[in-house]
Amino acid sequence: MVKVRVLVTAGIALTLATVAGCSGEGSSDRAAPTGATSPAPTLTVAATDYLPKPAPTTPIAPAVDPSIVLGSALRAYLPTARTVPSGWTLDTKYGPATPSDSGTQVLSGTTGLGPAAPCDVMSNMTIVDGEAAYASQQMRSTDGAYAALVTVDSFRTGQATKQLAVIRDFVARCPSYVDKHVGTGGGDVETHLSVEPVDGLGDEALHFKIIPQGAYRTNETVIVRIGDRVLQFRCTSDERGRLPDMESLARDLAKAVK
Repeated sequence: MVKVRVLVTAGIALTLATVAGCSGEGSSDRAAPTGATSPAPTLTVAATDYLPKPAPTTPIAPAVDPSIVLGSALRAYLPTARTVPSGWTLDTKYGPATPSDSGTQVLSGTTGLGPAAPCDVMSNMTIVDGEAAYASQQMRSTDGAYAALVTVDSFRTGQATKQLAVIRDFVARCPSYVDKHVGTGGGDVETHLSVEPVDGLGDEALHFKIIPQGAYRTNETVIVRIGDRVLQFRCTSDERGRLPDMESLARDLAKAVK
């Protein structure tokens, strides 16, 4: 069996573990069942999907900067059963469709994508990090083809702009890296990175792609800055290498972020 590995990076304070495509089965606290389901004649896909769960964080005092919207309030910016984009629903496969968030805490952290960071740091690196609050919601397409993660982060004044600049600079410096021992049979996988601006979306927006070379699936995130808030919409290609219309969906989701 050829197992298709998806190389993913997490959003603020969230980890989306290795998945085989955007579709599949799984939960945040137990191993998911595996199966071989692929229409492609030469490729058998191990359909393993894990829902996100909080990553280790360090809480700090929440009232240092009143510009930060705390996680418990950021839930208001996430899709609901009434506002979810057409063709999608909240993911209730392993529990109620309730978002996760940082509550009344602000999470401390600093970006690890600076000039001194090695290129392969992206193997386990968050796309957007730093000192912020967050809330996130899992969605699933009604046809069952895709699952996606929507995250809204709230940064200190001016920090969201710096976060997007760091991403652009990192990709310019590190257009590719080698992910060690993650391929079929434990081999290395050359992985390409790209980031492109998205016009007319928020105050600024980026379409970030992680593209492993070989029989591995692309992971993509549309990152939208709206003032000091950042919306992340992330999905991974299915077994045929297809993705939903990421930028169009991000436009719909960004309408709720203020």
